[in-house]
Amino acid sequence: MPRVDGMSVLTDLQQDASTVTPEIIVVTANDGVNFAVDCIRHGATDFITKPYDVDHIRSIARRSEERVVLQSRVARLEDGEADGSRFGAMVGSSRPMQRLYGQIHKAARTALPILIRGESGTGKELVARELHQRSERRDQPFVAVNTAAIAESLVESELFGHVKGAFTGADRDREGVFRQADGGTLFLDEIGDMPASVQTRLLRVLQEGNVQPVGTEKCVHVDVRVISATHQDLDHAIEDKAYRQDLYFRLKGSALFIPPLRSRHEDLLLLTNEFLPDGAELANEAVTALLHHKWPGNVRELQQMISAAAALCEEGVVTTADLGLVPRNPEA
Repeated sequence: MPRVDGMSVLTDLQQDASTVTPEIIVVTANDGVNFAVDCIRHGATDFITKPYDVDHIRSIARRSEERVVLQSRVARLEDGEADGSRFGAMVGSSRPMQRLYGQIHKAARTALPILIRGESGTGKELVARELHQRSERRDQPFVAVNTAAIAESLVESELFGHVKGAFTGADRDREGVFRQADGGTLFLDEIGDMPASVQTRLLRVLQEGNVQPVGTEKCVHVDVRVISATHQDLDHAIEDKAYRQDLYFRLKGSALFIPPLRSRHEDLLLLTNEFLPDGAELANEAVTALLHHKWPGNVRELQQMISAAAALCEEGVVTTADLGLVPRNPEA
């Protein structure tokens, strides 16, 4: 380099960088520690001294390429160029999510009951709300209830209501969620955990359109579209006689499946960008750690992880340590 030295080139490259920070790998015969530190300070990503191992350079180049691609994707997100990545309140541009969007669009226009399947944390209630918002019932109530979170002795009262004096503690009439959702949509989450006695009464309501509050023989007509959800294998539960097959067919007018986060990694940065507060950003190694995590808790796990890490990070930069993830071995 007869006219300029490597340090000057590093400085010029940093000044010319626009949206994406360049990945600069310095290869030199100078093995001095001070020189290496100066290169890093002036923007070098890595530092290799001669003689070098070709496989080692290939490994470094692959990591650099990965970081450039990730930075480019984030930049496009920030510029609002991620066309088709949003569907109402839902975020995702992957093929599985695009397929789900199409299914929601079609199912919302029908009056059929909908059964949503998917692992815990995938966003089943979000899908249910989107179905309601795109239906003719959008101006009517949307009522959501997690049947697994209700004490077994109170499930019938919660769903169908009760009259005053029906049981100890029933000091007033209660409508129940079916009557609260009259004219609109009722979302029953975790229906796979519903007791057998309640399954029988729910089937009757779906067949007749009438609810009978606990403590009275009087029935009340309701007009409700039921959307249900479960993370359980209902086919297996039916084989084990733990779930009524006739109720299953009533709930499954149309079935939707939400893919787990691990099967749509291309949506990971979209979602991460959505959850990061303004002014916060991810360190390169944090992005790599996120991409290699298995996500057993799906989108809910990602949201909680990003929110907690952003609150703990220093100077607005989220690191792998903030995320609580084990750094990936760069040579792996």
